[in-house]
Amino acid sequence: MEEVTPVPSPRDGGADGGPLLDVRDLHVEFHTREGVVRAVNGVNYSVSAGETLAVLGESGSGKSVTAQAIMGILDMPPAKIPQGEIRFRGQDMLTMSAEERRKIRGRRIAMIFQDALSSLNPVLEPDLIIADEPTTALDVTVQAQVMDLLAELQREYNMGLILITHDLGVVADVADKIAVMYAGRIVEQAPVHELYKRPAHPYTRGLLDSIPRLDQKGQELYAIKGLPPNLLRVPTGCAFNPRCPKAQDICRTEIPELLAVTERDGGELPGRASACHFWKETIHG
Repeated sequence: MEEVTPVPSPRDGGADGGPLLDVRDLHVEFHTREGVVRAVNGVNYSVSAGETLAVLGESGSGKSVTAQAIMGILDMPPAKIPQGEIRFRGQDMLTMSAEERRKIRGRRIAMIFQDALSSLNPVLEPDLIIADEPTTALDVTVQAQVMDLLAELQREYNMGLILITHDLGVVADVADKIAVMYAGRIVEQAPVHELYKRPAHPYTRGLLDSIPRLDQKGQELYAIKGLPPNLLRVPTGCAFNPRCPKAQDICRTEIPELLAVTERDGGELPGRASACHFWKETIHG
């Protein structure tokens, strides 16, 4: 009898058991009269079935542009994707025909924006939901309702979830892992509790210190100094260096690679990476 190869369930990951969504070396540019805005520069992340990835960063970090590239809703032109791959269940959507992409985007991958409670009503069991700032400008009670509903949908259908937000306070109880973006690059990746406990990038540390705390009532709230860079004129070296309390000469001349983070003795820290020349000082003190 001829052997039949089983077809992966839509709720599984890729055909080889890999992640549901795998973004590889993604670059997105916007060609404007003022010049080329490099909004996304070499982003890599993945999401498996039943897993939640939170993508964090201030406005202009590239987190929403990356999501729009995944959904195929960038205006092209002025947008352009000069390189990278967006693999859904093992297949690169950037090389698919328009018809093949339409069968995936909207039905298999759904995106919701603000006012998420009403947006979620028509969602019919997608494999992956991308939630772009779903709790922005909502009071705490409604924020909790939105996050509870997303968690319920995920449990019921084993969906992957990408949660895009600037607010570290809303992801602690829902995310499995976090990617922190700044000026179009991922500057830190970590399992959620590891990142909260021991951040390995000064920008992440600044975001964490900006979260209001009950034990600091009446004290002035910490804020990262300065503003995110204009993407037409990104600083040389590490883009965060003008705002970074740990910046040294090398930070102003060399772009740090996103490298694996380890314990003091070199022991592995699974899922951890930082793009900082001084990540050891940041994580280990």
